[in-house]
Amino acid sequence: MNSTQRNFQGRFGSQQNPEDRQGVPPQQVYQWQERPYPEQFPAPIHPARLPLMRPQDGRMVCGVCKGISLHLGIKVGWVRIVALLLALTIVGAIPYVFLWLTLPSGDPVAAAMAPPQSQSPLSRGNTTSTPGQHPEERQHTVLGRLFGNTSKPKLIAGLGIILLLLALFMLIGNVRPAVVIPALLFLTGIGLSWIQTGDSGLRIPLLLTSLGLILASVITFLLSTLPLNRALTMMSVAAILLLGITAVAVPWIGSLIHQLSRESALKEREEERADMTAHLHDGVLQTLALIQLHADNPQTVFTLARSQERDLRNWLYQDRTPSERSVGTGIRDIAAEIEDSFGRPIEVVTVGDAMPCAQTDALLDASRQALVNAVTHGGEPISVYCEAGHSKIELFVRDHGSGFDMDKVPPDRLGIRQSIVGRIKRQGGTVEIVSRPGWGTEVRMHMPLSTASQQAGKQ
Repeated sequence: MNSTQRNFQGRFGSQQNPEDRQGVPPQQVYQWQERPYPEQFPAPIHPARLPLMRPQDGRMVCGVCKGISLHLGIKVGWVRIVALLLALTIVGAIPYVFLWLTLPSGDPVAAAMAPPQSQSPLSRGNTTSTPGQHPEERQHTVLGRLFGNTSKPKLIAGLGIILLLLALFMLIGNVRPAVVIPALLFLTGIGLSWIQTGDSGLRIPLLLTSLGLILASVITFLLSTLPLNRALTMMSVAAILLLGITAVAVPWIGSLIHQLSRESALKEREEERADMTAHLHDGVLQTLALIQLHADNPQTVFTLARSQERDLRNWLYQDRTPSERSVGTGIRDIAAEIEDSFGRPIEVVTVGDAMPCAQTDALLDASRQALVNAVTHGGEPISVYCEAGHSKIELFVRDHGSGFDMDKVPPDRLGIRQSIVGRIKRQGGTVEIVSRPGWGTEVRMHMPLSTASQQAGKQ
C-alpha cells in the first residue's frame, strides 16, 4: 500500500467489509486519525506576549489601553495616564483613534491559549474567525465591524466623548470652529465612503451622502474663512472646474462602461454555450450511446428517447432555477440513481451540508459526470466524499481502476474538460484530477460559496 492509498483510506475510513460495520454509527467508521501531541512542552526562553487586541472585560472607553497593557505586560493605570496626557493635544489623540479603529476586539488570553491552526480548509473546519474573537465581530471592514457590532448607547457615548475632546482642544489650543467643523464633515464623508455593506441598495445613498458631506465641508470652510464675495467667486471657479472635468471624463467613462458590458455579454454567451455543450454531452450523447447498445430492443430505445426528449425540453424551455435539494441529499440521490442504472455499488460519505444555489447545482452536475466515469471506466470500490462548510464545499470521487493519462485524452472528449472541469471553473471553483496506472483515479472538486448562499445557509 503506497502513501496515496493510505491518505485515501484515512479520508474515507478503513476499507473493511460493509457487513462488519452493521450497527456502528457512521461517525465511528469514518473518523480522522489525530496525531498524539506531547503532554509536556519545554519552557520558553522568553515569556510570550499576548496578542494586541481590545478585550471586552476591564475596558473603560474602547479597550485600547487595556489591550496595550496586556500586550506589553505593564499596569493599565500607567498606560491610561500616558493616553490622557497625549489626548490633551490633537496629535496625541490620533494614535488612540487609529488603534481604536484597527485593533480587533476579542480575548487576548483565549487567543494566546488557542492551538495553532493549519492552513488547510479541511483541518480548520472552514472557519475564518480569529482565535478569541467572537464570530459576530467579523465584518467586511474595520468601520463596518465598529458600526455593526457597537450598540447605539455606546455609539452616542463615543460621539459625546469626541465632541468633548474637540471642545477641550478648541479652548486650550485656540482652534476656531471654522476649521474644526469643516474638518469633521470632510472626515465623516471619507469614513462613510469606506464602509462596505452587503446591501447593494445602500451603496448609492452612502456614496451620495459622502459626496454631500465633502461638498458641505468645502463650502462651510470657504464661507467661514473668506469674505462672502471672494468665497462665492472661489466656489464658482471650483464648480466650473468640476463641470469641465466631468464633461471630459463622461465620454471616457461611458466608453469604458460600454466595453465592460460588451465583455460581460460575450463571457455570458460563452458560458451559456459551454453549459449547453456539457448538458448535451451528459444527456443526449450518452443516451445515443445507450440506444446503440440496445438497438435490438425497441421498447428500451423508445423509453430512452422519450426520457431524453422530456429532459431536453425542460432544459431548453423552462427557467433554470436552483434546485431545492441540499448538497448532501443531492449527492446521495445521484449515487443511488447511478447505482440503479449501472448496477455497481458506490460508497457515500457526507460531512456538513449547504443550501442549494448555482454553485451547488454545478457541483452536483459535475459529480454526476465524475461518478458516471468512475462506474464506466474505473474499478471498485467506488467512493464519494463531500465536506460542506459555510464558505466552501469540497467533493472527492475515487475509484480503483487502471487510471489514465489526462494529456492523452482526445480534444473531442468533453466528459472531463466541459462536464467536470469547465462546469466547476465557470462557477469559480477548481478541479484537480489525480490518476496513476494501477492506483485508480480521484477527482477533487473545490467550490467556494457566494455571499448570498452563505446567508441562505445561515438562515
